[in-house]
Formats: sequence, C-alpha cells, structure tokens
Amino acid sequence: MLVSGPAGPKDRSGIWILTLSTGVLNKLVDDALGGAALSPDESHIVFRRTSVPEIWIMKTTGEEPRKLLSVSADSVHDARLAWFPDGRRIAFASASRAGETFSIQAYDLESGRTSVILSDPKAGEFCLTPDGRMIYSRLEEAPNEKSANLWEAEIDFRTAQIRGASRRLTNWPGSLFSALGSTRDGSQLFFIRLRNQNSVYVGQLADSNTRLKNPRRFSFEQWTNWPTGWTLDSQAVFFNSDSRGRPDIFQQPIAGRAVMALAQGNGERKDARRSPDGKWLLYLSWPSENGNVVRGAGRLIRSSVDGATSEVVFPVTGYSSRVRTDPMVSISAEGHPAFRCPLVPDAPCVLSEETDGQVVFTRFDPLQGRSTEITRLPISGLTFWDLSPDGRWIALGKNAETSGRIRLLSLDGAPPRDIHVRDWTHLLSAAWATDGKALFVTAFASKGAPLLRVGLDGDTRVLYRGLKYVENPVASPDGRYLAFGEMTQEGNAWLMDTSSKGR
Repeated sequence: MLVSGPAGPKDRSGIWILTLSTGVLNKLVDDALGGAALSPDESHIVFRRTSVPEIWIMKTTGEEPRKLLSVSADSVHDARLAWFPDGRRIAFASASRAGETFSIQAYDLESGRTSVILSDPKAGEFCLTPDGRMIYSRLEEAPNEKSANLWEAEIDFRTAQIRGASRRLTNWPGSLFSALGSTRDGSQLFFIRLRNQNSVYVGQLADSNTRLKNPRRFSFEQWTNWPTGWTLDSQAVFFNSDSRGRPDIFQQPIAGRAVMALAQGNGERKDARRSPDGKWLLYLSWPSENGNVVRGAGRLIRSSVDGATSEVVFPVTGYSSRVRTDPMVSISAEGHPAFRCPLVPDAPCVLSEETDGQVVFTRFDPLQGRSTEITRLPISGLTFWDLSPDGRWIALGKNAETSGRIRLLSLDGAPPRDIHVRDWTHLLSAAWATDGKALFVTAFASKGAPLLRVGLDGDTRVLYRGLKYVENPVASPDGRYLAFGEMTQEGNAWLMDTSSKGR
C-alpha cells in the first residue's frame, strides 16, 4: 500500500510503502505532499514536493527520483495527481492563489508537453477511470458554494481531451469529497464524503498566558464561524458567520448566548475589529451583483459600535476569501486584504493588500484614511501576520515544511528579530498576547491540532489541542481571555456503483 502526506510536528512529510502482510512501513522519500499516485504497472510513483512547487517521479523502490515539471509560482501548491490508464501521461491540478481559476491538466511523459483537460473554477478532486472517464467534484453555485457534488466527463485518452458535456452524478447537499478513485474495472468509485464545521471557542488565560483554562465552544450554529476581535471592555467577541449564505458580522457576550448582528445584507462583510480608541467598529466589505460578490470593489468600513451607522473609509485591493473550498483545509477567511489595529489610541492601524505577487503593508487612520507604506514582501513568503498591541512590531510567518520561524518586523526602525518555535513546523496563524511578551500560534499536526503560546525567546507551551484545525486566535484587550476558531470534520468512506449513477 502506498502512503503519502505529513507525519508529525518533528517529522517531514514523505512517501511510505506499507506491507499489509507484516504491517511494516518503509519510507521512500521525504518532502512529499499527500496525493502521491502509483503508475498502472506499479513501477513508478509521481508526487509533489512539499517545499517547492514541483512534480517528481521515482521508481517504487525509491530509486532514480527526478523532476518532471515545475508548477507556476503564482498557483496554489495542489497535491492532486492521477495516471492515465496507459501510463503515458499524468494528470495534475492547478489553481490560482485567489481561486478564480482551476484546471486539470495532462503532462505527456515522453514529450514533456502539457495540455488542459478541464478548466472550471469550481472543480476539485478528480480521478481517471480505465473505461475512459474523468470523475471530479464540483462546488455548487451560491449560496451553496461550500457543498460539492460529483460529475463525470468522457475523455479521449489518446488526445487527453474531453468529449461532450459533463454529467452530474450526485445530488448530496452539505458534502465535500476527498481521496476520489475507482476500481480497476471502473465500475465503482471510492471516496471519502466529508462534512466540516467551524466553531468559535473561548478560554481563560492563566499563569502568564502559559495555561488556557476551561476552553468552551462559544458558537453553536451549524455554520462556518470564526472570531476576529473583541469589544474594548473584553466582554464580547466579534465573529463572522455565513448563516445567511455569505459572511456577516455578529457580536456575542462571553457571559451569554444572545447574538447581535452588527453588519449584514447583500454582499460580504468580515474581519470586524475595534478602532484603537474603541469608538468605532472597522471591517471589510464587498458588494454583490446578481448573487455574486464583486471582488474588485472591496472597502474598509467604519461604523458605530452598534452597527447602526456606517461609512466607507477607503477602497481596498483584492478579495480575502477563498473562491474555492478545499475539503482538507480550513475554510475561514484568510489572505489579503487584512488589517490590524493596536490597543494604543494614537497609534496607526496597518493594512495588508496583495498586488502583483507582493503583499503591501500600509499605515492608516480610521478617520483620516491611508498614510505611508511600510514595506512590501513576496506573497510566496507569507502565510500570516499580526500587529503588536503597542503598534511597534509586525509578526510575520510562513507555513514551512522544515522550520517554524516567526519574523518580527519593527515599525520604529529597529533591526528585525526572529523567533524559532521549538519543535513545531507548518505554522498557520499567530496573534500577539495583550502584554506583548508572547504570541499565540496555531500549526498543522497529523494528530491533535495545536494552539501554542510562544515566548519571544522561542519558549513554547501547548495550550490546547483541537481535532482537525485550530485557527484565528484573538486575545481580549484585558489579557484575560483567548478566542479562537476550531474546525472539526466528520467523514465516511463510500463506494458508489457508477452503472447506476449512485441513484
């Protein structure tokens, strides 16, 4: 049995061969994403490198590894791979970082040429069947874009081109798909059918932020919910919820269940945070037309703390939500534009925007608007960032295979500093502690997603372990509480007889 993917916080991802008769695992190679594919004659394996956007091939013994092709640096590093039944081509997925484009492409092993099989921004998991079909998952249209169904298309294996129109196979609301494949004769599909749930949790910080007491689920609706900020008195949490089909902004007291809508309507609103003086609620907003979000019309909004009145501060570049939903990763908002505000009333807030492959950081004032540019960084080198409570430092980090490094960038002209998170890699998010002496960091792990307290000296303590992903930690202004999001996932393995189309 071929096994690929990440292992643990101290281990690199890789590829193993599992001997079923003995249960012995034999590691073939490090630095390999999940989704490695075995050739039809079982002589070769194709896989994606984790550290670089490249597709490689090697013998099933692990010998003679070599690079087949490089994937565009502007695309998402996607794990999905498949072999054509004749073994002469492989198929791979390619998506833009913002998700506006997604394609399944063929690579000819002999000529080195690539060609597009399918271009569809809503497509995802796929497999090729021996009887001449491509089966793939496709996201539904709004407002059900977090659900997918299976589709099939006939494909000419000689030309790697689709013949005719695609046909829908399933009609299952609320589902996502993973590990899609077929039996050798193509008569049955196998896959994992998944359901995700994102909830807000709140816990009490103790012992200089080295313990998290009584972490409890804070949001109970069956929607995607994630925390973004606190009221200035630390008595209520701002959070996003897509309970109405698009992200809206809500507030809930930590001592009760009464939820108050602060910003809702057509379009999307997200990332609510209070201004440095606590007098205003700031958030990002995108209008919609004909049910679709206008991604080029983003705005930073300033509203009264109760959400009763609002006005545009300035337009923002980009769109910070996923256009595509990946069943194996968090589905909360991420990316750029994003902003943070300090606790110091007179200090400026900071905005990040993505432009031409770079993240541009700019100072702004909630009343006066933009001021000076701070710095520009390549988008490929940045996964997350946060602004210190005193407004003097930006913490920057990247999801890396072999290191857990957070860089502190000074806004006062001091030299940058590095924090090395001990024993952890694959960092996903970070937020400053209110006292500025530590960061709350989340990371990927194959067992027990961690929420960490990382001191500025690198001292690391595990505060909490989630089931799938922990994300978006946000400390309260008084330093007593920590809100965070947790994604849980339930899934079951399925077999579907394609002769009956699963109906």
